[in-house]
Formats: sequence, C-alpha cells, structure tokens
Amino acid sequence: MINTVGGAIDAGQLGVTMCHEHLALDLSRVRGDDDSVFDDIGMIEKEVMLMKEPGVQSVIEVTCNDMGRNVEMLARISRDCGIHIVPATGFYLEAYHPEEIRQSSPEAICDIFCRDIQEGIGETGIKAGIIGEVAGGEKELAPSERNVLAAAGMAGYKTGCAVTTHCQLGRLGLEQSALIQKQGINPDKIILGHIDLSDDREYQKSLLDTGVNIGYDTIGKTSYLSDERRADNLMWLLEKGYEDHILLSQDISRKSYMAGQGKYDGYTTVMKKFVPMLRERGITEETLRKLLVSNPARIVDMGY
Repeated sequence: MINTVGGAIDAGQLGVTMCHEHLALDLSRVRGDDDSVFDDIGMIEKEVMLMKEPGVQSVIEVTCNDMGRNVEMLARISRDCGIHIVPATGFYLEAYHPEEIRQSSPEAICDIFCRDIQEGIGETGIKAGIIGEVAGGEKELAPSERNVLAAAGMAGYKTGCAVTTHCQLGRLGLEQSALIQKQGINPDKIILGHIDLSDDREYQKSLLDTGVNIGYDTIGKTSYLSDERRADNLMWLLEKGYEDHILLSQDISRKSYMAGQGKYDGYTTVMKKFVPMLRERGITEETLRKLLVSNPARIVDMGY
C-alpha cells in the first residue's frame, strides 16, 4: 500500500516512477529569488503532461514541510494530469528549519512525521507516503539536521514509510545511512539522494553495501556532471550487481530547468535522454524496469 494524494493505491499501480521531484515548491525564503517558486499550476501541468508522454506514471514528490509543500495543489495536478503523486513529510536543510524544529527533540519531530503519515497533512486528509527530503550539509550534519534524520528513521520504523534524503553534492551518505539505520528501520526503506553527484564509484558502492538504496536523481544537471559520466558510473554499479537498489529522477527544483524554458529537458530528461544512453551501453529491459518500476514500488510500499 502506498499513500498518494488521491488516496492509497496498491504498489503494483505505481508503474514508471520518478523517485525525487518537486511539483509544488517555494524555496525563495532562503534562495532569495523566484526561480524556485512553483505556484503556476498551468505551467507545472504542461510540464507534467510532457513527462507522461514517454511513459511516466508516478512521481515521488519530495517537497516537505519547510520547502513550501502544497498537497492540495498536488492533488489537483494528479487529478488533472492523471498521474500518481506520493506526497512527503519532512524537514530540509538546516537553513530552512523553523525555529521550533531547531529546538525540538527527534522524538517530537517523529511525532509530526507520524501524524502526517497516519492522520493526514494539516486539515487536508491527505496522508504522506514518504519521509523526505530530509537533508544534510556537504561537510557536516548540523545539530537540527541530525535530529531530523534520526526522527525520520524513528518514524519510518514505526509506520513502515520509506525515508528519502538529500545528500549535498552526494556527500556524507555514510553518516546519513548510519544515523537513520540506528533507529531500527530496515535499510531497504532508505533512499540516499543525489549520490550521482559524488562521481565516486567506490564511495557509491560503499553506500550500497550498507543495505540502502541510492538515487541517481539529478540527471540532466550537466553543470555538475555530464550525463554520459553518470551513465558510465551507473553501468559500473549494475555490473557489480546493485540493480535492485538504484532509482532514477531529475530533481527539478528551478523553473529554469523546465522544458518550457528551452534550455533543459525538465521532467522528461530521464526517459528521453538518459534511458537511451543506458540502452546504448547495453542495459537490459529487465534491469531498466527495476530502476524505473520495481525498485520504487518495493521501497515505498508501506506494507513491505
């Protein structure tokens, strides 16, 4: 069973899934511009329809409590576009944390997450289906980030909900993995995000060896790393046997990344650009289905 903005669905209904996206977002409080304000529903729905064309059926939407989360907007997008959207509960990087979260214990933060998952977000009645994107900095985990990550592990253990994280530039994944797993959660319910940005195969392998899953989820952000390099690194991991623990996405968090802006391919990058790269490198259709369908369905299934 997976919580979506349209209600609970069977895991088998999820289909081709982008594992880490934003459809309703507002990071302007910290970023100081409107490029990361997604409040034009017409624009977003056009981009979502483009994403559907090559076969995407579901999105794990990781905009959490302090990132401008708007689950009612997500519910409308889901209805209008005919796509499943899994909504999130969580708190992001320390710079975004409300003062009460900076002062809260992991146990108190866990209670917030559990309420969002089991009772619903605010007065909407919409239940969160993922805990994330809980986050850590590039060089160290701030105290409130550590508390949020611990709370995520606690809440995941209590509810069966998966945890998905933000590893700044792919760093500190081992620290995040250890802190979350310490709470007793099944490591297969953890997705460490943005690990492709590390461009370090042995490091990525070391993360997978802790039993967690990793997101190759900044595909298309070529100012950080070429997609060709991402594809080569991914194929190396697949050859090592990790195909059951890797997921794909684009992490569109700025309007300037969207297809309608003309410079990037937005939410279509994985399916239109990256999947062909993987096929050129010899990926099997069975393995590709794991990355896009089976892995997200298994991990996010709260009955698993």
